[in-house]
Amino acid sequence: MNAKDREREMTTQQHQTQYICRIRFARKGSLSYIGHLDLMRTFERAIRRTELPLLHTQGYNPRPVLVFALPLGVGISTESDYVDIAFSVPVPPEQVIREMNRFLPPDLWTVDGVVVPEGTGSVMAAVTSASYRFEAPQILPYVKRALEADSLLVTKISKGETREVDIRPLILMDLTADDAKGEDAVCLLFRAGSRENLRPDLFLSAVTRHFAYDEDAAANCRVTRTGLFTGVFPNYTDLKEI
Repeated sequence: MNAKDREREMTTQQHQTQYICRIRFARKGSLSYIGHLDLMRTFERAIRRTELPLLHTQGYNPRPVLVFALPLGVGISTESDYVDIAFSVPVPPEQVIREMNRFLPPDLWTVDGVVVPEGTGSVMAAVTSASYRFEAPQILPYVKRALEADSLLVTKISKGETREVDIRPLILMDLTADDAKGEDAVCLLFRAGSRENLRPDLFLSAVTRHFAYDEDAAANCRVTRTGLFTGVFPNYTDLKEI
C-alpha cells in the first residue's frame, strides 16, 4: 500500500452507530470566565476520565464526539445549556451525569439528560432562541425604553469590517417575572443560533449608547443564560422538552 492509499484509508469516514445523550449543564462563578474552546476542552477531559465508551472522530486526530448547542460568551453564567455526547454503546443519561460530575471542576456541573435517537439532527442546528437574565442597578427602566424603540443600532465588527446593525428585530420578548429583583433585574428572549444571534454584550452596548445607561453598571452586569429554545417564535419549545 502506497502513501496515498494509506492516507485515503485513514481519512475515509466509515459509518459509526451513535448512541447520543443530550446533557443539560450549568456553570457559574469563576468558570463563567473561560472561553468556549476552554469549556470544550474541560468537558473532553472530564468525559475521558469517566472511561465511558465514547465515540471518537476518525482520522489522524481522533476526538470525542461532543456537540454544544450554542457557544457561551466569556463572563456569562448559565442555568440551562446543552451538549450532545456520542457513545459507541448505549449509556443511561443518569450514569453519564453521575460520572461526569465526579470529574468536572467546581462551578461547572451536569443537571440532567435524555437519550436522543440517531438521526434526530444536531442540537446546534435546533437552537433558534435563548433567554437571558440581566442583573445590574436600575437596569429595568432603561431596558423598557429600549423595548419601546423602533430600532436599536449598534456597531458590530465582523471579519475585520465595522458596520451598523439594527438589533431590535432580534429581541423577541420580555420575560421579566413579577418576582424579579425590582428594577435591578430583567429577563429577555433573544434570537439565537447560526442564522440570527444577539449577544448580550451587544444589547447592553445599545442600552448605554441610546439611553445613557451607566457604562460601569453595564460592564459589571451579571448575565445568566436561563434557557435555549427551538421552533419559530412565538411557537417555541424549550430544548429540555424535546
